[in-house]
Amino acid sequence: MYSAYKKFTAQDIGQVPFNAYKQYNLSSSNFPESSIEIYTTTWSSASIDTFSTGALNGVYPTADTANSLRYFQLDHLFYKDFKLSLNERLGHIHYLNHKRELHKNSKIISIPNGLCGGRIKPSTLDLYLSGSGFSEYNLIDDSYGNLYISGSTLPDYNTDIRANILKIGPEKGFKKYDLNVINDELEAGYWYRRGKKRINTISSLTKEGIIDDSYFFNLLNFKKTTLSPQTLRGGEFSGIDFNGVDSGIDIENDEKFHFNPGDDFTISLWANVSQSSTETSYLISKSTTKTIIPSTYSHRNAPTTTYTTGSNQTKDVPSAPQFPFEVYSTGNKVYFSRSDGDTTFTISSSLSLGSMQHITCRVTSSQLEIFINGVGSGISGSETLERDAQNKANLYIGNKGGNGNFLSGSLSQINIYNKALTDIQILNHYNSSNGSPYVGNVFYESGIATLTHPRHYSDSIDNIQFQGTHLIYENEYQCTIEEHEFNYTLNTSARKNRNLTSQDIAGFATGSNFKPYVTTVGLYNEEGEMLVVGKLGQPTRMSDETDTTLIIRWDK
Repeated sequence: MYSAYKKFTAQDIGQVPFNAYKQYNLSSSNFPESSIEIYTTTWSSASIDTFSTGALNGVYPTADTANSLRYFQLDHLFYKDFKLSLNERLGHIHYLNHKRELHKNSKIISIPNGLCGGRIKPSTLDLYLSGSGFSEYNLIDDSYGNLYISGSTLPDYNTDIRANILKIGPEKGFKKYDLNVINDELEAGYWYRRGKKRINTISSLTKEGIIDDSYFFNLLNFKKTTLSPQTLRGGEFSGIDFNGVDSGIDIENDEKFHFNPGDDFTISLWANVSQSSTETSYLISKSTTKTIIPSTYSHRNAPTTTYTTGSNQTKDVPSAPQFPFEVYSTGNKVYFSRSDGDTTFTISSSLSLGSMQHITCRVTSSQLEIFINGVGSGISGSETLERDAQNKANLYIGNKGGNGNFLSGSLSQINIYNKALTDIQILNHYNSSNGSPYVGNVFYESGIATLTHPRHYSDSIDNIQFQGTHLIYENEYQCTIEEHEFNYTLNTSARKNRNLTSQDIAGFATGSNFKPYVTTVGLYNEEGEMLVVGKLGQPTRMSDETDTTLIIRWDK
């Protein structure tokens, strides 16, 4: 055969897409030329349509309209109510392993699509940071969209959201520092407008049905409380202020909090208590008072209000004497107590008044212990309860049963776990301020990373490493040479007259043992233009007895 060309059929051509991962290692000096943008944003109570540079009173970061809009955009796309509206938020969410918390301030790292491609490859993002609190450190992602400090051992924290049955930061408490500015879009009446001033001013937060920060969506009833910023381990978190007279929070009775003898659990909170040596203030308890719906024929302290819609009018009455836990302070002592109604077991520890202290009360294998600022008090004992401690009382925070021993001071980061945290978990709970190893998030498909932890958001990013995911197509062409094809050499040295025009083969090349070899395969378009050249690793001898298939692959 004299022709060295052959057309492909559709069956000879294949195309397979696959992901290729390109490594990037960029220093801060390379960020501008790589189009990597970094923004520090903060929430503002000012209305968007009237926002001015004076809205934040000159505090860092610089108050400007773009800064405020970036925060709202970040919140709207990734964070706002994400546990309740997973499908309305961007980014892959693993419900049990993905944690998103957006506090008052945050840092946004934006990586362009040209670098990250289809997505940042999970578990490859590495941020090198420097800051006043930690000098130099690395943040890495855990492949679920969480950023944590390199070297941290995640099992040394409680990362199981199913164990955290109550969580009151309050994470979004900063929106209620000024109670006379409406920041809820629906309450303000405009989805685009925030910071609407109240006409009728209020001095405290009294509201029912507020959802806590846990994945159990506990309903909280606030009574005459206020909210303020609290500095915990160098970071600003929201705290709840109690007036010492008639304020508190209550949660309806829930069997999640029915801890009986043999049950392990942990209570953790930050507390700033102001009281005299003889005063007693209750921090958190499930005792004293329960809420019932009395029968129409039962004795009431007050008559049924016939003008109230519905017949299920509740009434608070004394609860049974047993209780699963009470945490309270008298003078400079904090007490942790449990009772089965006949026997009450109590331990205590010293407490510093007038400043935020981290208090942890733990029950493990019937052993009670109190930890102050992550360190065990050394005082523990085995409870001797013989009957169940569960009751039908509500859970009260900042008072005893809603009617006494009112707390004068502040609480923050209130947590209850249905498991006993280890000593190292308790210490890390204190060190991290909020009990979490995570300091931010990475949204792989969007090319966005955030620093949201109050102690880390302001640190400088000196270096970024990651792998971008780039879609590449592998093209495969099967060049099938049948036994009668391509058996004629084009080499001029095998001709009688050594030129391209001569068709006569030299005598030495006419024998049966002589076979041409293939060294190069070229692919051409319809116009005869060479597009692809494939070089064989070694010359391949053609056969006149069997077909030969050469496979050419290239990526684009």
